[in-house]
Amino acid sequence: MRMLSVLMAFVLSACTTGTPSPDTSAVPDEDVVMERVESEEATFRVVRLVDDLEHPWAVAWLPDGRMLITERPGRLLLVDGDAIDEVAGLPSISPGGQGGLMDVALHPNYGSTGWIYFTYVAETQAGRGTVVARAKLDGAALTGLEELYRQKPFVSGGRHFGARIVFPGDGTLLFSIGDRGMRDPSQDLGSSIGTAIRLTLDGAVPDDNPFVGTDGALPEIYSYGHRNIQGMIVDPATGDIWSHEHGPRGGDELNLMRSAINYGWPAITYGREYATNREIGGFEQEGMEQPVTYWDPSIAPSGLALYNGDQFPGWRGNLFIGALAHQKVQRVVLGGQTVTHQESLLPDDLGRIRDVRTGPDGYLYLLTDASDGALYRLEPVE
Repeated sequence: MRMLSVLMAFVLSACTTGTPSPDTSAVPDEDVVMERVESEEATFRVVRLVDDLEHPWAVAWLPDGRMLITERPGRLLLVDGDAIDEVAGLPSISPGGQGGLMDVALHPNYGSTGWIYFTYVAETQAGRGTVVARAKLDGAALTGLEELYRQKPFVSGGRHFGARIVFPGDGTLLFSIGDRGMRDPSQDLGSSIGTAIRLTLDGAVPDDNPFVGTDGALPEIYSYGHRNIQGMIVDPATGDIWSHEHGPRGGDELNLMRSAINYGWPAITYGREYATNREIGGFEQEGMEQPVTYWDPSIAPSGLALYNGDQFPGWRGNLFIGALAHQKVQRVVLGGQTVTHQESLLPDDLGRIRDVRTGPDGYLYLLTDASDGALYRLEPVE
């Protein structure tokens, strides 16, 4: 049975950040699993909020404090106080390999529109692919389901679906599609494999997309040359869009996302072949973007948060990245658009970190990727 109890600091923290106090009856119970962790800029404890999750992938908050959690096998959970309900009305999902039900995000004006966006893997006779859709929540069921986009083309295989969603604040949405393990299509503008896709919030192609009117190019493509983006975040202060993606053996990248840019995969990479350790391409090539930083050996990044809450003043403006292979949270300190420092938090303490989010209460939240995964919260202590 999933474990839940009351989070006493939720209302107080919401008041200190100047945001409306969510309904505390919608907040789950706490279970302290680490009493005190001392890091460079903060001392905190780790609280487990929900356990017995099957490969959770993403978490999002409704305005009343309830939470939506996706599980990769194809379940959307609604966490409301002591109750966890499985949400009905999802489309047909094809779980398997690295794919299934993946990201979930609320429309920027959710209070007036009610739209919930999510990504998942679908299957046809041609193979499998990443799909983005939206629907509205009515009780514990989705209604008004609309499919907005599906990968072009669908292909066989179970790897590298991408699937992260962000809203840049200009009336559009961005989401990622991985290279599906095929590599070369990431350099083909006639395919959406290995790209970031930009759509209006209704699923249309914006007129100012970079490849509108380009012969042989899909007009929905925003950027390309990606391997597998599993973290994206928008800095509300600057509008910068940060993303990270998996390299092969080494070469995980942190990038600034910009329109029309070719990020190089697989022509350039700091990663190497898994079996032989040989170089895959070069390290640089004219017309291809360099990462802001990269990790070698790979940390296998997933989930990305830009901390802007009040609970951890020393962390404001820092990026927080979940690591699957290294089973930790990577804190990345920025100086403008460069990386000035990094710190590893919780190495091997919680397991594979799939998602990292700043909650509406100003705390940092983590989802662990396991058959018995959990949702955790980091809270400051004196």
